[in-house]
Amino acid sequence: MSKPSKPNPLPLSDTLRDLALLRSADCDLASILPSNTPSSLEAADASERKADAVEESVERSYVFAREARGVSRLLDREEVEKQGGRLEVARERLEDVLQGLEKRGLFIIVLFH
Repeated sequence: MSKPSKPNPLPLSDTLRDLALLRSADCDLASILPSNTPSSLEAADASERKADAVEESVERSYVFAREARGVSRLLDREEVEKQGGRLEVARERLEDVLQGLEKRGLFIIVLFH
């Protein structure tokens, strides 16, 4: 079974003739067709915005890396544990004070936020 051949929708001879007619009529196709390409100013502005966004992203990356190194140094020096220990001692002392006041009959309302 052979498929019936389809006629060529754009025969070369007809296309060349149409292009020759347009050329001889001094018709500029660019002026007829809508332009989907951005103007050079818009393209330059878009390129500049993209470059600014890249610079901002790089700067944020440097800030993140700097902060991460700082946190790593804190963990290496065990500063977090030291401060946590100090807070725990202060909390225990405050609880002792509160218990002493309660034994004497003084009641204090403590609000935690």
